[in-house]
Amino acid sequence: MRLDAQLRGESALIERIARRTRDLPSLAPVTIVEGIGDDTAVLQVGNQTLLWTADMLIEGVHFRLDWIDARSLGWKSLAVNLSDIAAMGGEPIGALLSLALPPDHTADWLDELMTGFTECARAYRTPLLGGDTNRAERMVIDVSVLGVVSGRPMLRRGAQAGDVILVTGALGGSRAGLEALQAGKGGAVDLTPHFRPTPRLEVGSLARALGATAMMDLSDGLAADLPKLLRASNKGAIIRRTAIPVHDAALRWTQAHNLDPVAFALAGGEDYELLITAPPATIPTLLEQIPQQTGVPLSVIGEVIEARELWLESSEGQRESFAISGWDHFTV
Repeated sequence: MRLDAQLRGESALIERIARRTRDLPSLAPVTIVEGIGDDTAVLQVGNQTLLWTADMLIEGVHFRLDWIDARSLGWKSLAVNLSDIAAMGGEPIGALLSLALPPDHTADWLDELMTGFTECARAYRTPLLGGDTNRAERMVIDVSVLGVVSGRPMLRRGAQAGDVILVTGALGGSRAGLEALQAGKGGAVDLTPHFRPTPRLEVGSLARALGATAMMDLSDGLAADLPKLLRASNKGAIIRRTAIPVHDAALRWTQAHNLDPVAFALAGGEDYELLITAPPATIPTLLEQIPQQTGVPLSVIGEVIEARELWLESSEGQRESFAISGWDHFTV
């Protein structure tokens, strides 16, 4: 995969918006450290570094009400935003919640949604500060989270040639759940990774402190998100196929359907694991301390290279251009 090719799909849409808003003024003493293009915006307000992110979940695009229960949907709506804060190595301060709801979902169903939301909010100490409500025929859940980071935030554009590439947890579990639901076999796999993702806040903060150079969360799949980090850093990478950690749910699903588990995991969206780059000297400490302090597995999957190419390397050392695609809202 050439990483200097013209952007398409959602990445091209974001760049189009960014070009037209890049020179908007800000009110002193606020300095925009990082705007459109990373997991969160980064704002310097006096001596404080703030993180600001937002994510929408839209009925029929991100969820179906006949698949997901209200309580899990409430958890997920906050968790996906907290994952962005984790990717910057930060901590959440509070959240805003805006809801567009049909009238028949404003009583018991809404109570269950808020039960799930507050479960996640309590687990990660993120108070609800306000928001907005509207009536709509199709449901929209829009969450914005404000966070803080002490010192330098983690950005996508920090990876250096020679850095090691790591990923937390295992990949493909959410996709296995989604495909099972689409096939009418929701009971065949563990739906927890798809319904109730775990934001890696503790890991993100620790990785930043231990010397990581770049980081982002895997919302669209490693195949879609790794190129974003590499383009931001103006680098390339070699990924080792045998090193990709495949989630147990994905492994069982692919075995049952005669699919390649690694390709399946690489293309799976909504894992919300962290993609991390770090210098070789820091790797022994990261591999020891992150699992030890957080209980989250950490795997080395490749290395950053200077050439702006992305390669997938086989167990025999043969390399092929990385042709697997992840999720993109605007590519059909």
